[in-house]
Amino acid sequence: MQLNTVCSTRTRQCSQQGFTLIEVMLVIVLVGVMISAVQFTFSSSKPEQILQQNSARFAGIFDVAAEYGLLNNVELGLFVKENTYQFLGYDGVQWSPIADNPLFEEFTLPDNVEISLQLDDLPIEEPQLFDSSLLIIEEEDDSFTEEDEEKKITPQVYILSGGDITPFSLTFSFAEFTFDDDDNVSFIVSGIYSTPLTIEGPIANDSSR
Repeated sequence: MQLNTVCSTRTRQCSQQGFTLIEVMLVIVLVGVMISAVQFTFSSSKPEQILQQNSARFAGIFDVAAEYGLLNNVELGLFVKENTYQFLGYDGVQWSPIADNPLFEEFTLPDNVEISLQLDDLPIEEPQLFDSSLLIIEEEDDSFTEEDEEKKITPQVYILSGGDITPFSLTFSFAEFTFDDDDNVSFIVSGIYSTPLTIEGPIANDSSR
């Protein structure tokens, strides 16, 4: 009887010290992202591979952000601007950069690589799962100036703590390309309501572009 009690106590201690499945999965994803980051450092300079690596990096970071929001019960957002993207956190009042997490900081794409965000005309058949307007900041203070408006950041894609995301697609391509077929391609990263994201490519672009 005493032996069973000891074993039972040890079992409870082991259970308390163990990891949940989602924590293990998050660690695996983070390790994968770090390995990918190392690979980017020693990657080939071939045009097609540059697009492939950058689209893969984005998809990996986005999936990590979704797991981060789920584990920490916070709403996150993706903000895309020109040739950069970053992930923001919502504190109930405003959107701001996520502190102490370099993975989510603003990332600038390599020279000549551009991204194009698409939110409409996606193959969506289900009704909208959430109202993203609830997360848009509405400023009613009369002291709110145009300068403050310029500093305000509102993400285009929302990552809710429950796991839902705004349906979107992000196209990675070259701003300018030569007659080389490797330059005239693109990769498309898409998300329809949940992660993981999907990557399509290389896709040949219209030569008349």
